[in-house]
Formats: sequence, C-alpha cells, structure tokens
Amino acid sequence: MDEENDFFSGLHQSMMRRLTGDFHILETIVPVEKQMEYFKYSAYVRAKNPQETVERQMNVLQAKDSTYEELKYALTYLATSGDVGAYRAIETFSKQAVDPKLAEWTSLSLMQARLTMDAEFLNEKQVFISTGLGGKGNKFRFYAFFRANHLTPFSDYQRRLIEKEFAFSIQKNNGEVEKIDIGENYFSILFLMDMSADVRYVLISAADVCNEFGEFIDARIMVTNVKVYDDIDIQKELLKK
Repeated sequence: MDEENDFFSGLHQSMMRRLTGDFHILETIVPVEKQMEYFKYSAYVRAKNPQETVERQMNVLQAKDSTYEELKYALTYLATSGDVGAYRAIETFSKQAVDPKLAEWTSLSLMQARLTMDAEFLNEKQVFISTGLGGKGNKFRFYAFFRANHLTPFSDYQRRLIEKEFAFSIQKNNGEVEKIDIGENYFSILFLMDMSADVRYVLISAADVCNEFGEFIDARIMVTNVKVYDDIDIQKELLKK
C-alpha cells in the first residue's frame, strides 16, 4: 500500500512541475472510462467534418423529440465548435432536467466547450486535468479510505476524534471536507485539496494525532482521485491482511 501511495504522490508532483498554462478541472464526478469514451467520440466528430451547422445542432438540443444519439452528437459537435452561442446552448441544456444517461456527457461537453473558447479568445495554452473524481476551481477531489487497527470497532470518542482531526488537518492545508463516513471499523473521507498539496502527508498527520490516543487507526492509507469505493471495494479492503 505504501508503494502505491508513494507512486501516487510522485506522479502528482511530477505532473505539477511539468504542466504550464491555464488549468481546468472537471467539477463533477465522471468515471475515467466515460471520459475516455467522450474524448474518443469527440475526435471522431471532429474528423468526420459533416455538412452540419451550429444552428442545426442547437435546434437538436432544444427539440423535445431528439433521441439520445442525436443529443449526444449535438453536445459533442457544439463543444468543439468554439462558438459562443454553442457554449451558451450547452450551458442552458445542462441546467434543464437532463436524461441521467446524458448527465456526464453534458458535463464533459460543457468543459470542452469552455476550453475551446478560452483557447481561441485568450490565445493561451489550456490544460484539462482529467481525474475520475474531478474537483472544484484549482482543487482536486480525493477519496481516502482507512481501516481500524486489527479491525477493532471504533468507540464513540474515537469517532469524534476522527471527525475533528481530519477536518482540521485538511482545512489547515487549504482543503475542504465534503463528506466523512465512519463505519464500524473503517472510515472514508471525500475532500478537495490544492493541486500542489502533499495529500498523503496531510492525511498521515491527522492519523498520527489520532493514534496518540490509542493507536486505533491502521497505518496503511488508501487514497485515490479515480473513484469512490462501493460496498464491494470496502469489503475487499477490509479482507486485506
């Protein structure tokens, strides 16, 4: 587990040293697989170069009888057009009652439309940082998972200490806690942190403070910006020796 965290930290620091330009982070949580599907389809739309117009595809978004595939194509086409009206059309569409199947696609198209416009009007390099959990502003969203030492159930005092110390450590480092879930013998945290922050250090510092009161948190930490664990993932982690 330590090797995984060391690799994660090293990769993050290396990326931040090399990337230059304006950064854009997708704010919604979209699985990496869906993001790959979107950008592959976007490349296909750009290469296809059909006899389409922005106006026609904007009409598709506004029509009540447009099919899923038509909407999917329209969103992608408009996102790559660099047209201000196209961006506004996607923005308006995103605020409506969007079919749940299209929600993630709409978020991705809105992000791409914003990047395309910024690249044209600002004449500056635009960098889209893709993670499964997205982020907000200049902060990444992370998910961290911890186990109780020997899987011993937490006491009420330990639960309060976990909530207090982890929230304090994250906020002290200019982060923001979105959610803390404490189970019988494990807990998880969904939080936002600056791109330049040493996330692993922030979490370990909080765990060390808690463990001054009884060594009740396992030293092994799992942190990711790819996905939130479901029940199956949690059970797998609890079964690890």
